[in-house]
Amino acid sequence: MVNNKPGTVLLSFLFGLFLSCQQYAAFSQKTRVYDLVKDFKAVADDRTDNYMAFVRAAERISKEGGGVLNIPKGRYYIGVYKIVGGSKKNQVGDIIFKSCRNLTIIGNNSTIRVNGNFTRTNDEQIKGLPYKYAFNNTVCPFKLVNCKNVLLKDITLNGGVDKMRKEEGVAEGESYGVFVADDEPTDISSKIVIQNVTAHHFAADGFLIRSNGEDIQINNSRSYCNARQGLSIVKGTNIRCYNSSFDSTGITGAYGWHAPGAGIDVENEFGPGKLNNVTIRKCSMRGNRGFQIVTTIPSVKVIIDSCFISDLTSGYSNALNGIGMYSVNSTLSNSIVFASIQVDLSDQIYKGPAVQEINKNIFYSGDRLVVSSNFSRPVNITDNIFIMLPWSNIESYAPYIQNPNCRFNRNIVVVHADRIRRNPNKVIALVQYTKEAIDNFWLVDGYDIAEKQGATFFYTSMNGSKDLKNNFISSGARVTMETGAPKTNSISSGQEKEILAKRLFRAYKQTSFNKQYLEEASLILKYTGSIVASVK
Repeated sequence: MVNNKPGTVLLSFLFGLFLSCQQYAAFSQKTRVYDLVKDFKAVADDRTDNYMAFVRAAERISKEGGGVLNIPKGRYYIGVYKIVGGSKKNQVGDIIFKSCRNLTIIGNNSTIRVNGNFTRTNDEQIKGLPYKYAFNNTVCPFKLVNCKNVLLKDITLNGGVDKMRKEEGVAEGESYGVFVADDEPTDISSKIVIQNVTAHHFAADGFLIRSNGEDIQINNSRSYCNARQGLSIVKGTNIRCYNSSFDSTGITGAYGWHAPGAGIDVENEFGPGKLNNVTIRKCSMRGNRGFQIVTTIPSVKVIIDSCFISDLTSGYSNALNGIGMYSVNSTLSNSIVFASIQVDLSDQIYKGPAVQEINKNIFYSGDRLVVSSNFSRPVNITDNIFIMLPWSNIESYAPYIQNPNCRFNRNIVVVHADRIRRNPNKVIALVQYTKEAIDNFWLVDGYDIAEKQGATFFYTSMNGSKDLKNNFISSGARVTMETGAPKTNSISSGQEKEILAKRLFRAYKQTSFNKQYLEEASLILKYTGSIVASVK
């Protein structure tokens, strides 16, 4: 039992009251509180069409410039859907909250289900383009236009795509769960918090942020089984996503999916300077059809930190199903990754001075681990642990680096024994033409030391790299097959066992972020650092 003094209790109460007042300081005493059921006649029976109830609520609150909308706990159905052309064209649109200053929407853990029980047909094809478009799309339950100081919380949104069909070749339409939509240059949406919101089974994206403003946060939310993206961020500044998950994009049933099919897509679609400062922290991205997370070159400063990332095959897919981190001045750190990461691609080539940082992560992969090609992108790959999964792709190189602007330093690369047994005495990794490859450890897990003696059982091709000081390897192996290469350092069997004894090297079945493995990794890197120091 905690024995609080009366004065301490009073101070705590006053401080809590102060924070509560601060949260709603912007709301004037005249702010109206509306109830979706009492004031707008919604019926929470999962059958009644509540479209007009939501429209009336959004129109009333927008007209007043803000307010509080309380959605009593229940299951609400929106029975209509948008048809924008053809003989059946209707006047149905999204639920739009526009030009609100101070808007709170409280869901009370309710569910809103929109009607997806229709087929998206090939209704239109624009001349000169290969895409086919349908006239019909689902209603977006929460579209925010030119809004400031918004809190949307505690609600689940069901887009109904599991009931939907589409004809062959039909492109994605406008079907979103939550859409921050600044369509005009004068629209500026800022200070928006989306908290404890789940968006699933939408025919496009669970969440879409397209803001001319700044300070938009998604927290403790979930997006899964949407057809195109879990979360798209295409415009805005200072956008943060914390403690949220983005899973199973493209896993929709008969409807199928739309490219890119990512968990999170950070994609600047509006030109230089239009998407800056995105932070993805303590999030999970798993089992998505496309990239788990992808960031494009025009997007600036994307920080991915302390995340769990696992591709559709739990690490056995190629790099195009893992992480595509192409954005400028960006970082991936402190994360556990069952996938490969790609830092350059033929249509995402960057040759400027900004350095990409990949550090202090644990990677598990049955394919390439990390891909940095010969496009000369500046990248520092440092203090990571790379672990090859059992029964890895015998045709791939892991890692795969051929980049003259890469620094590959202080990493630990662990090859699984079955790769060596199935394909001994072969090049299994490329770290070629790099600027630096210093203080790395190259080890084999599960291969008996007695088998190694006197045998060169694997090679890492490191030809063309400028600085290869202090690479360490198990006794009896070679880092490189090139003649005249710098001398490598062998570690003792005792040192190798000390490193490989940690649980993380055989933790092949993880499904969520486990900080203890990163703590183990930190201890291992300190130990290998002491080995390096002893020979300098």
